[in-house]
Amino acid sequence: MKLSVIIVNYNVKYFLEVCLHSVFRAAAGIDAEVIVVDNNSEDDSCKMVREHFPSAILIENTDNKGFSKANNQGVAIAKGEYILFLNPDTVMPEDFLAKTLAYMDAHPEAGALGPRLIDGKGQFAPDSKKSFPSLSVAIFKTTGINKLFPASSYFNKYYAVHVGERQTAAVDVLSGCCMLVRKSAMDTAGGPFDEDYFMYCEDVDLSYRIEKAGYKNIYYPEVDLIHYKGESTRKMTLSYVRIFNEALVTFVKKHYSKKDASLFVLFINVGIVLRAVLGTVKRGLKVFHMPLFDALILLVTLWGIKNFWVEEVKNLMPIHPSAVYATFPVYIALWLLSFYFNGVYDQPYRALKVVRGMLVGTTAILAYYGLLPPELRYSRAIIIFTGFAGTAVLLGLHELLYRLGILRFIPYDKLPRKAVIVADEHAYHKTAAILQQVHYAPELSGRISPKEEHHGVLATLPQMKQVLYTTGINEVIFCINGLSYADVFSQMQHCGKEYEYKIHLPGSQSFVGSNSSSTSGDLYTIDRRFNLADFAQLRNKRLVDIAGAFLFMIFFPFTFFMVKRPGTFFGNCFRVLSGRLTWVGYASSVSANHLPPIRKGAIEPYNILAGYEPTREVKAQINKAYAQHYAPLTDITLLLKNYKYLGGV
Repeated sequence: MKLSVIIVNYNVKYFLEVCLHSVFRAAAGIDAEVIVVDNNSEDDSCKMVREHFPSAILIENTDNKGFSKANNQGVAIAKGEYILFLNPDTVMPEDFLAKTLAYMDAHPEAGALGPRLIDGKGQFAPDSKKSFPSLSVAIFKTTGINKLFPASSYFNKYYAVHVGERQTAAVDVLSGCCMLVRKSAMDTAGGPFDEDYFMYCEDVDLSYRIEKAGYKNIYYPEVDLIHYKGESTRKMTLSYVRIFNEALVTFVKKHYSKKDASLFVLFINVGIVLRAVLGTVKRGLKVFHMPLFDALILLVTLWGIKNFWVEEVKNLMPIHPSAVYATFPVYIALWLLSFYFNGVYDQPYRALKVVRGMLVGTTAILAYYGLLPPELRYSRAIIIFTGFAGTAVLLGLHELLYRLGILRFIPYDKLPRKAVIVADEHAYHKTAAILQQVHYAPELSGRISPKEEHHGVLATLPQMKQVLYTTGINEVIFCINGLSYADVFSQMQHCGKEYEYKIHLPGSQSFVGSNSSSTSGDLYTIDRRFNLADFAQLRNKRLVDIAGAFLFMIFFPFTFFMVKRPGTFFGNCFRVLSGRLTWVGYASSVSANHLPPIRKGAIEPYNILAGYEPTREVKAQINKAYAQHYAPLTDITLLLKNYKYLGGV
């Protein structure tokens, strides 16, 4: 057998579906086998493989073996002269396998080959080629200094920038997301992946051993490969920094002298700390830049209103600074908390949320003001006028800074986006019908024909770029029905990164893509969407829990006789406040592993009837409906109807 393709999958069913579709297309006419090793996915990936790709060899693990062990499971049964290690979030054109195998056949010195990687917008991904981690390379990579000098062959040697993007050449390291290996070379080099690496650096280790065995690792940019979840997806997270550097330490200890390894480890640990600190600061600014901006504007507005009211309107003595310092921070904090709980910082952005947040916040501040001692109660009017003025100022500045590109959010009126579908007429109507069932689907502007056609189309493929620009369309959906993956690659790179791209397979229920290599891949699907998977709804649920616990404790002396187990009920109030319990949880005795995780509940999500217990099937349906359609009113209604059972658990 010529080729064995090994794909390790974990909970990326829709990406795997597109990947396998492209692989089987590229493998047409080649003596090849496709082996899928599933690491105990919970998204029905295995069912999809069995139903749609029955010729694939499927290994179903009962736990997550990690990348290295799972690949080695595939190698153990592989029969091919060549082994292609392939990630499930990749897509290849039809000529990919033919071209790469022909190169390997013609160059026996090549032990492994890697393609030119592109992200979901068709842009070159620098981790297509890398260098071995010398001390300087490791320091610059670990600390992030290489990002400051991306074109420097010294500072950014990690990404082998001395080799051109379009230059076929031997490099130190190939990306493990797509690595075509000559099996005889791999055996000479000591076998497949080292299982000491659970994740990351296993490709560095294999590339190193192949080169030490006398073979070359070839970067081959004559073929492209889409890799949706690129390295830059993960590199600023603390977990990635820690796991990657631990893997790097394993590599250094294995292949370098003890003295050099000790020095490496020292600098790598320093790099971990620096990178973690920088990453935390960057993520903090990304998350809090808008609240910090709002806090500053509200402070300036509050200060200005205070001065105007005291000096110009009432002509009073200045307010003592101690009173200002004692109250202003609390006022600002209450407004920001109100913004947070009213969803001002959730996507999409909506002006109504700002108005509501200011109204609720101002009301809360006035209530707080009434509890202050006389020396701190200088004027309710300052609070009220700041509420009005602050609303107007914030709405105006949000809009202005959004248009200037300083504040980044998705305006409510910008949803949905405008999109076109590249397909023939029959496929277009089927695809459009599926798209209508998708939450937040883009607004369809029409069809781009993959062939010469002038009736009922916006344009044909050669004119698509011009049409996208002139009409303001910002998303393209490629229907792979009469359209080749090679055409998709070509158009993505021709039209550029200004647009978003999705791929839809005939008969599939999903639209797979990624906005850039800095995103982890996104998709549209008509599978069930769960409200409880949304952070804003989880926050609202927690707010209902806390408010309910406080109210129940306040009224407990008057209502304890209404609850079946008052002692447990009162204890539940404290458990809810501490976060160990939620008032309403999933029904027990049925698995909820496929649902968004929530805390154990005091009651189950249905109207409890004494003497009646729903069947397991009914409970499973109730759980699914609760997760899918959750709203705060759901919990409030259930709490009122099931009040006497709140002493459960």
